[in-house]
Amino acid sequence: MQPFVKICGTTSALDARLSQEAGADFLGVMLNHPASPRHISLEAALEIRDSVSIPIVALSVNRNLEQLVEIADVLQPRALQLHGDESPELVAELAARGFEVWKAVSGDAAALFEGATRFTKAGASAILVDAREVSSLGTVYGGTGHLADWNGARALVESGFRVILAGGLAPENVARATETVRPWAVDVVSGVEARKGVKDASRLREFVALAKLTADGQNDSNQTSNHAVRI
Repeated sequence: MQPFVKICGTTSALDARLSQEAGADFLGVMLNHPASPRHISLEAALEIRDSVSIPIVALSVNRNLEQLVEIADVLQPRALQLHGDESPELVAELAARGFEVWKAVSGDAAALFEGATRFTKAGASAILVDAREVSSLGTVYGGTGHLADWNGARALVESGFRVILAGGLAPENVARATETVRPWAVDVVSGVEARKGVKDASRLREFVALAKLTADGQNDSNQTSNHAVRI
């Protein structure tokens, strides 16, 4: 089965339309995280949402329940993607209010399994496997261009978790990544950018086409997706 494709770090309506034209299934927007060069305002996210027909996923890092509920109420995204050090308790609070939550985890296979188990039990509907970067300047929670642990991600898939694979994906490796991991979805940021925060139309098209190759090397144009907004 082909994975869904999420293009994250979308900063403009133009890039949103390019992603949709390339065949993306979801668009990710970064909110409430000014440290990121891909951070945008809620007003800009609304403009992006209204420029396309594919669902929006609202990504946030280490924000509280009140801030996340405000984002969800205003933007009405497909899901809230929590990409920081959020707790299972926060996930449970959001799930109890009827919001769909995708939770990012990172680390080796043991850390991935432990995190996936805790957050799925709390109510997360998908686990996003990514790679973090820690330096003297602090933690970079995503968009680093580093590969995540594909073997650990595949183990999650085999254990029955709904896995979104992120971390260092690009046109050059996405076909191999999907063949290895068999994720529910793939997520890309830096691998389809001309520069930080600006998408490259050619790389977008190439990434989506290669991500959606079937085992016999052909695109399956009959695949359908459920884009119903659940929050």
